[in-house]
Amino acid sequence: MPFYKCPICNQYDFPDTHKCPPIYYFKHPHWGDEFQKIHASSFENAAEEFAKIYNEDGDYYLMDNEEIVIISNGKIEKTFKVSARQSIEYDIKEIIKELPDEKKKEI
Repeated sequence: MPFYKCPICNQYDFPDTHKCPPIYYFKHPHWGDEFQKIHASSFENAAEEFAKIYNEDGDYYLMDNEEIVIISNGKIEKTFKVSARQSIEYDIKEIIKELPDEKKKEI
């Protein structure tokens, strides 16, 4: 049986064995004063899932260490600083130039 995307938690899994992760709530000024629902396996995972949602356009808003509040079961509250790193990739290509005739004689 193929993977499918769960319409509730948006995770990919096999339909006959899938179980949605617990619900956590996060609060961040970008979404106003209301807590937003997120499915995650832990507080840390909830903070990471928040980062993926907040930075989904790849604009690196999280370069400045955003502070978020995560709540589980309406009782336990933890605060996290979330940031993103920019990945840099280098392209290197050799440029071959022909030496002028007078330089060839010197070598």
